[in-house]
Amino acid sequence: MKLAAMLVFTLLIVPAFAMSVHGESAHKLNVVSTLQMFSYFVKRIGGPYVSSNYIVPQGTDIHDYSLTPTDIDKLSAASLVVLASSEYFSVDREIKKNAGTKEVLDLNDYNATLLPLGTMAHNIHGYWLYPENVAGIAEAIYHKLSALMPAQEQYFKSRYLGFLEQINDTMVTVSSLVKQSGEYGKGALLAVPGVYYVVNALNMSVKGVLVQGPNQFASQSELDTMRKEIEEGKISVIVNAKNMDNSRAGSIAIELSKETGVKVAYIDIFSSDNYSSLMLKSASVLSSVDAIDVYATQSCDYYPYWYVISALTIIMVFVSYLARVYRKELLK
Repeated sequence: MKLAAMLVFTLLIVPAFAMSVHGESAHKLNVVSTLQMFSYFVKRIGGPYVSSNYIVPQGTDIHDYSLTPTDIDKLSAASLVVLASSEYFSVDREIKKNAGTKEVLDLNDYNATLLPLGTMAHNIHGYWLYPENVAGIAEAIYHKLSALMPAQEQYFKSRYLGFLEQINDTMVTVSSLVKQSGEYGKGALLAVPGVYYVVNALNMSVKGVLVQGPNQFASQSELDTMRKEIEEGKISVIVNAKNMDNSRAGSIAIELSKETGVKVAYIDIFSSDNYSSLMLKSASVLSSVDAIDVYATQSCDYYPYWYVISALTIIMVFVSYLARVYRKELLK
């Protein structure tokens, strides 16, 4: 008798569980972004209610990528497409064209600040790494997800506000780290425009950039000025993007380092799937400039810093979460 009852229970519960799992999956919103970081923002706001994917592979320069048949398939299954900028990037124009009538978020939706750099009145490269712009992108995603899934609006709002707190906590931590290292406010020469918003957010003074666009490299007179500023101590480090040491700008940075002894630091702007991690790693690298050897060896063991910072950040976020929960309980 007990066996029969268990059998009936199983026959009733298992299909119901399967339907529940299927229903949860079926109600996920399929979102495709141009870049991995935008996909992370979507997941951070949407949680289990979104399925988030991206087009440009990790570590690939957005300027060098064209859509593949697999990318077209991704877009055909998407309900929402999140672009970096269809005005400035050709791959985004391709994506937007293939998106057709699908819901799209683009640069104009983010209320983003595009700061000047060199001869560029508006530096578009890596603008999504500037804290204020991260908040604007997150807000646009929150509103769009809420419009598409109104029943989950409060959930999305909670995730969005929590993300803003996380960004603020992260920037407090990285600013403190850079200040303690003595690099706060010091001059940095950029190899490529893409690192600008990270360096700016870490409160270092940008003294110039080696390349401002396709085949737009610093002139000989500009390089002479840069050498002089390095010798005078006005530039303490050259900052390049990780994996771009073999680029033309990377080669110029290496030559300057060999000639003057200035250090070259590499930060990851392409392949991180977590904004706080990216900023913490960047702060660790730039705070450890003095530990970088002469360029010939160019090694910089910043991992101990990274592990300590990560542990402190996790503790800080956990304590902040407990404080919010306790506050809510008191208000009940």
